Amino acid sequence: MEGWRLKVENGRQVWEHSDEPNKLPPHTIMEKYALGLNIDKDVESLPPAKTSKEAANKGIKFYSKLQSEDGHWAYDYGGPMFLLPGLIITCYIAGYQFKDAHKKEMIRYLLGKQLNDGGWGLHIESKSTIFGTALNYVTLRILGMEKDAPSLASARDFLKKNGGTVSIPSWGKFWLATMNLYSWEGLNPLTPELWLLPYWIPAHPGRFWCHCRMVYLPMSYVYGKRFSAPLNPLIKSLREELYPGIDYNSINWSAQKWNCNSLDLYVKPSWIVKFVFGMLSIFEKVYSTWLRKKSLDEIMIQVTLEDESTKYIDIGPVNKAINALCVFIEHGKESEQMKKHINRVHDYLWLAEDGMKMQGYNGSQLWDTAFSVQAIVEAGIAPENMDTLKSAESFLDNTQVTWDVENNERYYRHISKGAWPFSTKDHSWPISDCTSEGLLAVLDLRQSKDIHTIDDERLYQAVNVILSLQNNHRDGGWATYENQRGSSLLEWLNPSETFGDIIVDYSYVETTSSCIQALCKFRNHFPNHRTKEVNASIARGVEYIKRKQRSDGSWIGSWGVCFTYGIWFGVEALVAAGESPACPAIKKACQFLATKQRADGGWGEDFQSCVQKRWVENSTSQTVNTSWALLALMRADWNKDVIDKGIKNLMEKQLPNGDWKQESISGVFNANCAISYSSYKNVFSIWALGRYSNKYESK
Repeated sequence: MEGWRLKVENGRQVWEHSDEPNKLPPHTIMEKYALGLNIDKDVESLPPAKTSKEAANKGIKFYSKLQSEDGHWAYDYGGPMFLLPGLIITCYIAGYQFKDAHKKEMIRYLLGKQLNDGGWGLHIESKSTIFGTALNYVTLRILGMEKDAPSLASARDFLKKNGGTVSIPSWGKFWLATMNLYSWEGLNPLTPELWLLPYWIPAHPGRFWCHCRMVYLPMSYVYGKRFSAPLNPLIKSLREELYPGIDYNSINWSAQKWNCNSLDLYVKPSWIVKFVFGMLSIFEKVYSTWLRKKSLDEIMIQVTLEDESTKYIDIGPVNKAINALCVFIEHGKESEQMKKHINRVHDYLWLAEDGMKMQGYNGSQLWDTAFSVQAIVEAGIAPENMDTLKSAESFLDNTQVTWDVENNERYYRHISKGAWPFSTKDHSWPISDCTSEGLLAVLDLRQSKDIHTIDDERLYQAVNVILSLQNNHRDGGWATYENQRGSSLLEWLNPSETFGDIIVDYSYVETTSSCIQALCKFRNHFPNHRTKEVNASIARGVEYIKRKQRSDGSWIGSWGVCFTYGIWFGVEALVAAGESPACPAIKKACQFLATKQRADGGWGEDFQSCVQKRWVENSTSQTVNTSWALLALMRADWNKDVIDKGIKNLMEKQLPNGDWKQESISGVFNANCAISYSSYKNVFSIWALGRYSNKYESK
């Protein structure tokens, strides 16, 4: 690890390697921490805290040392195991070679995540799947591993015993087809002409959730071109390795369209989507070459806008890789567009103690920083924290999006001026809860006269984005990036087989809560700004929160694990909006949490809570779940004995240097895939301890 350093600039994170480490400056504490190197000489080891205030300060002191020079916190945002393969396949096809140091760390990561049965899962806490195993097998071969390596022999054995590579789900079929390892005849049509349909059609792809839309958009281009890498010795060998004992050319590919292995299947395709694809299959036999060219041209216009408006980062890792493949096909390896894509590849790669992975975004910079500010402020703006908060404020200032995409409706884009993104300003996609948490952080910082904060006009712009994103004509909640553009019936068109709720940008308890809290705090600071609109918006949001509460008193979390996360957001929203802690909704939520407290005082949920949509107990208490539960209970003025036990648990689990151990994964998306939020153990523990100190110890 001696040759690795993290370059940080305006939130951008790029791990760079030098073959001459002796010429590099010493590792920073943050770099050491990320790489799993010893930091004992860099941080003070302290005796166990005696009070929550002491524990919170101890946590802040440690956490502040991990702050980057530009003000954000750089943490691991990995977890999914299907991301790196798409990037490696695209780079292989395009002829881009990673340095040996990068390949070594990628191989180390993948081998470290291989399970005992020889396979890889959808994510790092998943059982083995065909999707994860076949794609990571191909990735390791591209990275230079020989087929006779024991780990690859074990993977082939897993595939053979469990239905084979032919049963890979649809996204896996796509990637293998680009590598000439699966026939395009084995895929359901990704018909490009759908992008030429008028927008008033209820199922127009421009109405889909943006992450879904921006994946199937470039997929349609590649499918329309039927592009596959040219055969070479590696690909010929891989055909034999992935389909042992079978003549590749004799496989009945058209019979594989709906062949999805039970290990991968999470959403069973509806009869409607099967009918639609049946019709599209007929269309694919008779389509007009003129219309096909027109549709491919339109897709490339959309792809180009996405690339340029995000400085070639793109909305996420999957469409990043496919967009780059489209650019390679359309413009070539030496084109300026392709060079710009390659320049941003490393934004997605994160190096940690377990190796190099592809993250679920180009980082979680804004998201983590906004929560960090709120946690530290609630613990108390002490003089020793001032530099940390000033630096964080500078990052918040520099990260707010200050423009709208030109001609945004032409490209199915929402307004963005005034929003905060999830990661960096360059990324620039506006998100409801990121905008709200950014606004909350900025307003919290106004408690100190010594910290310069963003001017009022830009806060008005943030509020404008929040108000514009409310689903006023539907349920009154807030979705993620855009308004809900279609009926939930569109979910019947979900063809992914692996991911749930991908077609529609639904309202969520978490996003709605963030927006309610931000509007309430903004109203306290600016009671005369768009007062009627803000009041009406909050009221509609509160009604949505109450309607979404389950009969047992819980709220399910859609972006975190799981009920502790959802309940924390639900309670915070209601209290912020003026509901009494004694109101039935809050009481039921707290009663639910109280019944889930473990004997050691903590709470622990397993990721399967998200998958099964019911409480699934973890084998141990989890620091993050415990913190969320405590934040909710304290906001609701719940039984102090319950809270005291939870606080005791957090304090006992704090390490001598002020850190907490990384435990089970705490993030989720699309119900079935886990993702890491490695800062959560620090941020929410500090937050809970700080709240306890202010609420009880200061009295």
